[in-house]
Amino acid sequence: MEPILTVQLVVVLALATVAVALFQQLGLSSILGYLATGVVVGPAVLDWLPDAAGYHRLAELGVVLLMFTIGLEFSLPRLWAAKRLVLGFGSAQMALTALLFGIVAWWGWRLGAGEAFVVGMALAMSSTAIVLKQLSEQLELPTPHGRVATGILLFQDLATVPMLAVLPVLAAEPERLAEQLVFSLGKAALVFAGLVLIGRRLLPPVLHWVAAKRSLELFMLTALLLALAAAALSDLAGLSPTLGAFMAGMLLGETLFRHQVEADIRPFRDLMLGVFFATIGMQLDPGVYTRTPETVALLLLALFVAKALLLVPLVRVFGQPASVARRAAILLAHGGEFGLLLLSSALAAGLLEPHRAQPLLAAVILSMAVAPLQVRFNNRLAQWLGVGRTGARYQDNEAHIAEVSSSFSGHVIVCGYGRFGQNLLHLLTEEGIAALALDLDPERVRQAAAAGEPVLFGNVLQPGILRAAGLERARALAVTVDDATLATRIVAHVRHLRGDLPLLVRSRRGRDDKALEEAGALVFPEGLEASLAFAGQLLIMLGLSPARVEARLNAVRANDYAPLRTFIHDSADPGGEADASDFPVQTRAVVIAEGHHAAGRTPEELDFAGDGIELVDVRRGALRVPGPLLDTQLRPGDVLLISGEREALERVTARLMEGA
Repeated sequence: MEPILTVQLVVVLALATVAVALFQQLGLSSILGYLATGVVVGPAVLDWLPDAAGYHRLAELGVVLLMFTIGLEFSLPRLWAAKRLVLGFGSAQMALTALLFGIVAWWGWRLGAGEAFVVGMALAMSSTAIVLKQLSEQLELPTPHGRVATGILLFQDLATVPMLAVLPVLAAEPERLAEQLVFSLGKAALVFAGLVLIGRRLLPPVLHWVAAKRSLELFMLTALLLALAAAALSDLAGLSPTLGAFMAGMLLGETLFRHQVEADIRPFRDLMLGVFFATIGMQLDPGVYTRTPETVALLLLALFVAKALLLVPLVRVFGQPASVARRAAILLAHGGEFGLLLLSSALAAGLLEPHRAQPLLAAVILSMAVAPLQVRFNNRLAQWLGVGRTGARYQDNEAHIAEVSSSFSGHVIVCGYGRFGQNLLHLLTEEGIAALALDLDPERVRQAAAAGEPVLFGNVLQPGILRAAGLERARALAVTVDDATLATRIVAHVRHLRGDLPLLVRSRRGRDDKALEEAGALVFPEGLEASLAFAGQLLIMLGLSPARVEARLNAVRANDYAPLRTFIHDSADPGGEADASDFPVQTRAVVIAEGHHAAGRTPEELDFAGDGIELVDVRRGALRVPGPLLDTQLRPGDVLLISGEREALERVTARLMEGA
């Protein structure tokens, strides 16, 4: 590698790091950071990477891995269960929007049918990454407008797969389009049938064998091999590599290893996708904003206005209220990363001329920069544009909550009405303690209200909701949601409104306890308490008196579950019952053998405390000596039980065996 190329790569990586960090700090998508990096280093600005062929190949690898992970998430039963949202809303939105933009491109720009089709499909897409991430942060994913947006975005993601598959056909022989499409579909069916026949017989035993080896490296290599092998097979058959990767992901999505495979692939996918978006930025000439500002402005206006105007009546046709239709329309009225992918692929295949593609790329990228603001302020935008009584609905909701809670005093507010929240509310009611639950799932709230339960729809982070629920009169508040990040935000919000309120929060993972405690809550460690109750039940079955068992359990609770917070865990086991990061402190047994560094040395000489490690005890044959009391030299055959954080355990274990 030439030194100048090395310097170029270092500078590009540095620019990408700074740009992504800056955009994330501003609350914008990291995609925009990669795009900006590509624009700066591309031929239109600094021209630091004149030979970009290698980078385009890396970008293609990112797209392959992206389609592979989409395949992992794709499930026919799940899709059918959400057929109205995904197949109904999604297909209708894609068809109508693509048709409108395609006709305009064909008639206004005089594009060919194939080119107009690609342009229409690309502009019909919105940003899944931006919308879903921000809706999740705003607690709006379970809301009606959040569900509509999610269903449409899922269909858009799936529609990208066949689009990438037909692009080569559209570019190569447009006059034989129908014939070539039928031929390609036939080949795709054969490839998929082959993958199904081989994959369903071969994949489960292979993955079980790899998992049994307990090697993260081997599992990761196998996952990459499966994705790339399927892409290569599809490529050899004359189809898009992304189609094969998607099919392989679908097959793996039916196995028990779907989540582990996705976790292993994700770092490679995200890195390669960063390269992909940088190459798109390299294709953009920022001068288009000054050369043809009117074209970019018209395209931007079409993305914001035309998409919204099409979506509002469409959602209404499917029986949703006007407020839901209008907010969903605002959420999706912009371009997306898959639109950029289609435009970039069409440009690379020669299907789109650069002078046509440049304004399209410029408008989509600019709309994605504005999209976070649309999502963040979708409710206010709906009010400001005069598109309905969305704000009044929230005020009405607060008024309804205030009316229901007006008869409550000294009550408990339960945030979350899932399994845990329902059990809690039931026990409180049985004890005659007034309780009021708030939840974001409208269907669950509807069913609970029909059953006479005191459950109301409300976002507890929305200003005014907790006060309407009688926070000032409440006796305590319980947070029972699964999401630890959301729970932490709720705790901080409650503490801001009322610092003296007793607040108990459920924690499923030990790693979340500290953040929740620092936010101001008393933490209930669900997993630890479950294991403690299990042990207590077994002790009673073994004949110990209930009073003695209860005293034993209370002693553990009084010690903040300290004996349960460390455990021996093989973090390389993909099928383990808990992630190693769930519990920061773990326990490990180390057997001292002849020739080990620790043999012949005392615990004091080994300085466990200096590494933040506790020597719990030492077992020598049938003898067990507490670690702090041992002052003799260790011998071969001794078993040391040490406790600490995982990285420190790895370091100390290596030193015990090999020395410094």
